[in-house]
Amino acid sequence: MEAAREVAPLVIVPLGSCEQHGRGMALQTDTVRAVELAKLVAERMAPRAVIAPETTVGLSEHHMGFPGTLTLSPETLQQVIYEIVHSLHRHGWRKVFLLNGHGGNNAVVDIASIRIRADFPDMHLASSGISALVPDVISQEGVSELRGHSCEVETSQALYLAPDLVRTESLVSGTHRRSDLDPAGRLSRMHPAIHFPQPYHRLDPNGALGDATVASAEFGERQVKAALDRLTSFLEQFIALPLPSSPSAPATPHSV
Repeated sequence: MEAAREVAPLVIVPLGSCEQHGRGMALQTDTVRAVELAKLVAERMAPRAVIAPETTVGLSEHHMGFPGTLTLSPETLQQVIYEIVHSLHRHGWRKVFLLNGHGGNNAVVDIASIRIRADFPDMHLASSGISALVPDVISQEGVSELRGHSCEVETSQALYLAPDLVRTESLVSGTHRRSDLDPAGRLSRMHPAIHFPQPYHRLDPNGALGDATVASAEFGERQVKAALDRLTSFLEQFIALPLPSSPSAPATPHSV
């Protein structure tokens, strides 16, 4: 462990989920996509990055209408992330990147990051999803109006990164037009800045948005290669950053 830390100042922590992915993809799709991208990043940056064990269950309450889904509470997932990073800090790592394969974890990652930055001010912590790294690549493909789960974007990533996750003969088109949703669903997708979340069993009978039947490994490759380039470019500079100095004590207030 100590020898690894000496040559690898960066730890990548993959975060995933265990949840339904429509008819054609495995429960561990989010976890495996995060792990496989983390491997590509670590290989490109070798030997300066190591990968922590993946977190295989995330916040998936919105998918619990489908058998096989497991979920942690927001409080539990937040604590899991916090304690993983705390453990790494205790072993001497000061630069950690959370690679999140599941969008449902995003809010918890943000809150855990706030706690970590407050409690361990001598370290750098950063995070990202996968698709969020390449919105321009995705938009070039003419993807569905509604997408985001078991869609052509995610399915293409899986076909490229880990094709054994996908049963192509079972892929079906999910709800991919806002007009096909019920009133609550349409309202939930009215404006990206307004949050009115709905469980996925109310959005589509198979729990999928978008059209997985048009997914391809080629589209997945374009996404993953762009994400890899952008993430490694960031992490090269992240590693080079000097560590934060310890915060100074607050100034003594002046008497009035």
